[in-house]
Amino acid sequence: MSLKRFIDVTTVSQLLKKNIINKEGVRLLDCSYCVGQKPDWKDFKKHLYGKFEKILALPSLSKELYLSGHIPEAVHITLDAAVYPSKYERFALYPPELFEKYIQMVGINSGEHIILYSRGSIGGMMYSSKFAWLFKSYGHGKLSVVDGGFDQWKKSGFEVSKADVQLPHGNWKAKDDISLNNIKFEEMEAKEGGKQYMDQTDKINFIDSRIRGQFNGTEDTGLDPYRVAGSNIPGFKNIPAAELIDEKGVMKNPEEIRQWLYANGYRQDQPVVTMCNTGMQAAMLAYAVDTVLPGVSPRVYNGSMKEMEIRDPKKISGGKKHLSH
Repeated sequence: MSLKRFIDVTTVSQLLKKNIINKEGVRLLDCSYCVGQKPDWKDFKKHLYGKFEKILALPSLSKELYLSGHIPEAVHITLDAAVYPSKYERFALYPPELFEKYIQMVGINSGEHIILYSRGSIGGMMYSSKFAWLFKSYGHGKLSVVDGGFDQWKKSGFEVSKADVQLPHGNWKAKDDISLNNIKFEEMEAKEGGKQYMDQTDKINFIDSRIRGQFNGTEDTGLDPYRVAGSNIPGFKNIPAAELIDEKGVMKNPEEIRQWLYANGYRQDQPVVTMCNTGMQAAMLAYAVDTVLPGVSPRVYNGSMKEMEIRDPKKISGGKKHLSH
């Protein structure tokens, strides 16, 4: 089945009417998520790392959100299991064999087309786009994100279900495309010709996808003012993922997005690295860039500002320090 990278809710409704979802190699995943405090990474490593049955047995606000109403036939998938808290990253990526284990538990098979949606932030597409980037990082290409998410589904008056949809165990296989689609702190700081990679802002599109107020330091950045002297990394461009969405709560058209990228300093024929606070908005922007500018192959700095704050806080010296009053 050939579906676009972003599909509207009417297309999803038609797939349901034709009885295609969960029947003909198409899966629909509800990625709705409630971000909590970062768990103690040492404790998680000891008791829960890769132990998906245990993780899924814990109380989950994200699962409650799903059970409160979702698109019919959608299966719940959660970032609480798909990624893990590491020493430096809020949402670190598992080795392929462990991500594979979880996705098989969800009920996904090799070769299936995966449709993802979420709700809330950035047109209801932040968490679904994060999952799209995760799947891409593990070698799965047949992906669609529902434009406007669950809010758009409800706004359109389509049916809502409260069933806890469970699928039989799948046979999905992961590949290791992590470094093709993501960049680690060590690579950001690796020296090339006497200059760190992340300092080569004249040769690389380093894009900070946080909202402008956070980038400039006029709004709460979530960064520790005792650790960092500013609100951004000098030379990084601010192209907020939130600005991908129009006033109706759906994605702007591809040409509009391309023009917006160029207007905000994006340079053609240069590599792209996206980042934000914890790698969420960065994944959404990367997925959008990958869609409207095929062949660019953006990479996400998954640790983003929160990792940089811990490991090299001096880098965060642009903009202004945000002080809460």
